[in-house]
Amino acid sequence: MARSTLWNRNIYTPDSAANMAAFAQRVKQMVPMVSKIDVTPVGDAEKLFESGNITIIDPCKQLFGIVEKHTVITRGSGPMVLHMDTKPIRDLVCIEYFMDRYCTNVMLLITRNARTLQHLDINISNADTTGLVRGARSGGYLKYPQMHTLKIFSIYDLVPSQKAVFRNIVPFPRLVRMSVSPYPYADDVLFRGNAGTLEYLEVALVLETVSMFRKYRVFTPTSYLNLQCVKMHGTPARFPNPFATAAKYMQFVLTIAPGASVRLIPDLTKYLECHTPALSILKDHGCIQILSLPDTCLSLWEAFSLIKSLPLLSDLYTSPSTIGELPQGISMAILPEYIRMAFAPMGKQFRCWHVNPEKCTDINYADVATCMLLLALACPNFDYAAVDYYNRKKFMRILEEKIAEPEFSQDAPRLRRLLVDEGKV
Repeated sequence: MARSTLWNRNIYTPDSAANMAAFAQRVKQMVPMVSKIDVTPVGDAEKLFESGNITIIDPCKQLFGIVEKHTVITRGSGPMVLHMDTKPIRDLVCIEYFMDRYCTNVMLLITRNARTLQHLDINISNADTTGLVRGARSGGYLKYPQMHTLKIFSIYDLVPSQKAVFRNIVPFPRLVRMSVSPYPYADDVLFRGNAGTLEYLEVALVLETVSMFRKYRVFTPTSYLNLQCVKMHGTPARFPNPFATAAKYMQFVLTIAPGASVRLIPDLTKYLECHTPALSILKDHGCIQILSLPDTCLSLWEAFSLIKSLPLLSDLYTSPSTIGELPQGISMAILPEYIRMAFAPMGKQFRCWHVNPEKCTDINYADVATCMLLLALACPNFDYAAVDYYNRKKFMRILEEKIAEPEFSQDAPRLRRLLVDEGKV
């Protein structure tokens, strides 16, 4: 059977020419309402595709010819791509594909539809990504004038070939979103011509990519001024670390679009020294509204310092927090009153603290709850304490018990705003 997705429904059609033809006719009647076709061979149909069985191949190929503007999504090892026409498909706008042993066929499909493609999402195994920018003819180069979203991902250790250098070409002049992990080229070819359009960047900071950014001066104070979201992927342990210290790492990350309002900065904890000096560098980037430090465990005092230095910060993502060392002469019994006197009010834009326990094995949710309540005493609009789904009920119970304790009771009506369902945000 072959599955095709129309809107949010999966329709399964038997492996026969009659039924496939009837299905193709049904799709034709729905045009132009159809915006997505997802044809994935399942069960025995996969073998039929691989064997070249015409009773299933011909009707499936009809689907691509009758829909004028559609999305083609072929997941997994879809052998049907062996039989898809590699000539341009009218108004093909999107391809999402896991590059497997049929990657050569898919690459042809991509490059021959370069004129109309707007969205490309490929998961590379052994594909030669130079084919994306170099045409089939010797010396010919491709341009994707409509492409606004480009995603290239690989679970393999792809290291850019130093031979893959493309001079004086601009293949993606209108990119809005780019996600590359790892970056597959030795030069800045993906960044050319889109400094005025790129709004979202996601990239893995392996040594070769860092060197490329520096060599070609990809990011300057006057470039990529529209880039608002920058997400770094950490350097895998098997790769050499591009930076000597956490501070140098932070400085480099923040040179990428200094005006970006959304930042994901992993891997601070892989450096042996304290991460506090690295966090202090953030104070010069007060435009940040959403900050993710997914593997960094902040003390309460580091959180206060961070929120104070980032006046527009609304959302913070970290590992579970701890109270840290108390100020001299301050006990836990009088800590809430100290927070009220020394810090409140601050961080008027701050409203959400998201705690990710993924890399933590021993989490004290009572400490996390105390940190959340103390932060709420200082930040008047902080009203959402997010923890992982599996521990949320337990955390809410602990939070409610702590709100009832004498040191928090006077603020109980306001603190109870933290007792919300996960669906609030």
